[in-house]
Amino acid sequence: MDRSTPASRGAVVDAACQLFADRGYHGTSMKDIAEALGVRAPSLYNHVASKQEILFAIMDKAMERALAALEEALAGVEDVSEQLRRATESLVLDFLRFPAEVTVCNTEVRSLEAANRLAIVAKRDHYAARVRQIIEQGCRSGRFSTRTPQIAAFAVLEMGNSAKSWFRPSGRYPDTYVASEYGEFALRVVG
Repeated sequence: MDRSTPASRGAVVDAACQLFADRGYHGTSMKDIAEALGVRAPSLYNHVASKQEILFAIMDKAMERALAALEEALAGVEDVSEQLRRATESLVLDFLRFPAEVTVCNTEVRSLEAANRLAIVAKRDHYAARVRQIIEQGCRSGRFSTRTPQIAAFAVLEMGNSAKSWFRPSGRYPDTYVASEYGEFALRVVG
């Protein structure tokens, strides 16, 4: 970015996200963020109050997006198997399309101040509970045969991390294909 071009709040958050994913929250300074944007560090404070505010903004945006995508994927779907398939596809697509944000969410919760941590953990727990509800409903109705719905839910929720670890946007498989395959895998997890 040209030094005469002012940074926006969004640009600050985006630059910080990539740096936090690559170096960690504690390994990234406001000066590092400013350098990535080609501006001086004091100018960042025109857009954000602190590095902590940036971290919370990254995580909150990611969780809100994931929750909205999950609800959109499930809207109007009655069949529990299709709900699990779509929930898994939504999860995997989110991980594949936003890997830096997901990395920050997975690794930096411990770096949040107490109130911010509570807010993010509550959203993460809400997401996990929604997936667990689908699996439990499928077990109650006899559609799924897993003996341990909670463990099955943990396995399904980890599928995004699994896919993110090997997926490359320029690779052989498009993200939608990978998500679809993982949706099938989730159905196998629950029997």
